Amino acid sequence: MPDTAIAELDVPGFGMSQAVALFGEDLHKVGAYNFKVGDLVGTLCRLYGFGWEEAERWGEAASLHDLGKLWIPRDVLLKRGSLDEDEWRIMRGHAVFGYARLRHFCRLAAEMALSHHENFDGTGYPHALAGEEVPLSGRMVRLCDVYDALRAARSYKMAITHEEAVEIILQGDERIRPEMFDPELLCLFALHHREFEAAFDR
Repeated sequence: MPDTAIAELDVPGFGMSQAVALFGEDLHKVGAYNFKVGDLVGTLCRLYGFGWEEAERWGEAASLHDLGKLWIPRDVLLKRGSLDEDEWRIMRGHAVFGYARLRHFCRLAAEMALSHHENFDGTGYPHALAGEEVPLSGRMVRLCDVYDALRAARSYKMAITHEEAVEIILQGDERIRPEMFDPELLCLFALHHREFEAAFDR
């Protein structure tokens, strides 16, 4: 269930509009602010048992999980084709950059920024956390962020259908494995995947 201690450390009312005012707009459309992931996390929170207001708060925080991309070179973020080793190192820095900016304003959003690339099986970054070492917020954003990334068109990839995304998340492919995700959250996704489709398509 939600860690209510986190709420006590938040700047009241901090969200997307305050972040844009503080850190600037995403002028190059690199995905620093992501409403869809926020909506998906809100949906997952409600399925997990959160009340409506708390689910909305977590969804708002999740929309800032990629804020750190504002400090990553655009040519790396928008590169067509594979990143080399140095470019991947630079790209991975966005998790720490986002955390560093958000931790003074919204601890929940900062936690999501830092942990949303950690995998349940310990293969993620930046700290290779495993299992419940990964905060629940990060585990939720990880699943929803992967779904969003599969469904959305990018400069380097085509969008895919909901059905294709569900199959990849549940069965895996050359990059994504079910073991990356919290099994309880993955089960909720499998049972209620149409709600994720509806949230993405809104």
